[in-house]
Amino acid sequence: MDPREVIHNHLLLCDAVYKLLLEENTWLKTKKQAPSLDILERKKTVLPQLDNSLASLKKLKPEFFSPFDDSKKLVTDSHSKLLQIFYIDRENEELLLKLTQSTERQTFNRFTTTPEEIKDIHTISPSENLGQEEGDDQANDESVDTSPPRK
Repeated sequence: MDPREVIHNHLLLCDAVYKLLLEENTWLKTKKQAPSLDILERKKTVLPQLDNSLASLKKLKPEFFSPFDDSKKLVTDSHSKLLQIFYIDRENEELLLKLTQSTERQTFNRFTTTPEEIKDIHTISPSENLGQEEGDDQANDESVDTSPPRK
């Protein structure tokens, strides 16, 4: 098979995979539930095709390429499409993980301090803070036992 044709077919397959992942992404965002069986089945059928395409790409040798065709552009386009695939697949994975967690975990907020309390903390001037620390030191000094040691 011609190297240009192998790369072109791989690019077409990558486009199909990207569209499928984009459809899954839309499903996850709008329906807020796991993808339909139809989407999962289509993903299962495209995986072997992708494996075959990658095997064909591995068989290609640089000396088979013509310097006069658009093979270099096709390779660049394939790389770009793969990066898009990786990005949207990762986003889908995160969405799916979030959707499958319990509702307590989804609504969990580790910050229990209210915004007003945080604002109050930030508005305390450093001199006020120093005064409090000095007062703490004086209080600690008063509690020190200064009596002579017992024999």
